[in-house]
Amino acid sequence: MTGTWSTAYLAALAAADDALPFFPPPRRFAGQTVRQRVRLRRGGRAARLALSNQFGRDPLVIDAVVVGNGDLTSTTPALYRGAGKWEIPAGATAVSDPIPLPATIHAAAGGAAPGVELTVDCFVSGTAEAATFLHSAQQTGEVAPGDQLGRPRLAESERFTALYWIARVLTDQPASGPVVVTLGDSITRGDGTTPDLDQRYPDHLQRRLLAAGVEGAVVLNAGLGGNRLLRPVVGPSMTDRFDRDVLGVAEATHVLILAGTNDIALPSMQGEPLPVAAEIIGGLRALARRAAGHGVQPVLGTITPFGGSSMAAFLTDGNEDIRRTVNDAIIGQAEWPVVDFAAALADPDDPGRLASAFDSGDGVHPGDGGARALAAAVDLAVFK
Repeated sequence: MTGTWSTAYLAALAAADDALPFFPPPRRFAGQTVRQRVRLRRGGRAARLALSNQFGRDPLVIDAVVVGNGDLTSTTPALYRGAGKWEIPAGATAVSDPIPLPATIHAAAGGAAPGVELTVDCFVSGTAEAATFLHSAQQTGEVAPGDQLGRPRLAESERFTALYWIARVLTDQPASGPVVVTLGDSITRGDGTTPDLDQRYPDHLQRRLLAAGVEGAVVLNAGLGGNRLLRPVVGPSMTDRFDRDVLGVAEATHVLILAGTNDIALPSMQGEPLPVAAEIIGGLRALARRAAGHGVQPVLGTITPFGGSSMAAFLTDGNEDIRRTVNDAIIGQAEWPVVDFAAALADPDDPGRLASAFDSGDGVHPGDGGARALAAAVDLAVFK
């Protein structure tokens, strides 16, 4: 991943075993074609596909991979070390040989927003476990029996909204503007927004940047549902995955950190003690210092309201006091830029709850309008 190759798509993956009770179970695949679609955030004439078996216990064997444009009118094989078959050892991530992109993709992606769609087909003749995946991608995939690589329509297909194995897509277009990594949990990932319509707040933020004339702006979504800042529960903690998902993007210029919701809410569900606000504040400051030490500008976001949740874990005594204390500390410091996400979504009559216009319906996750409001709260001058 060196030279002129730049990240055009990023997903923060976790182990299939890392689940909360309300998560959909991961799938396993056998003798099937798995079709998934991702949005490229920059153009290019060639791409490299990164498939991850980071959390697998056994090798991941994929017999063939084909990529194409959104409607699969143009496809090409994705080779790994010159071969069509991918064998990825447990704990490893494999990056394909350069893949020529169809002209319909690279011509449109040169400056398009929010990006063009890339279809990735994987055929598994044997058995492949989920192992490394994103439980909610807000993008519909399909699985169908047999080898149906590159077919415009899959016969007898079933649908899912998770993302399996795809960690990154890189293209040969060098970075020419700000590259913003949005680090967070399900609020950043976009849970609660409409699937397949790119309504997550990072999607809206990239559209805002390009509409404002910030040429070459790329916003990468490193959100992971259920993820915490300080301790693992779903995936490595943000502290532990910071090297992979932020500093591992060599061209990153900024990181926008929205963290702490699950650190506050999940301990009561996991039978753990509540964190002290100072722990969360210290964790955020530590990430900001790590980013700055690597030449990446940190931007801190306040924790959004969750007092309208129907889940007892979010309503535990002391939770709201912790959230407000953390937010006061974020706003009160002057070392790093701040986005007051909490104020952008709060009900004016009860700041501990989401405004109804921004609520997806569960009292925690913003819907499409809420995600748009999160993006609108970001001062674009930070990136210029």
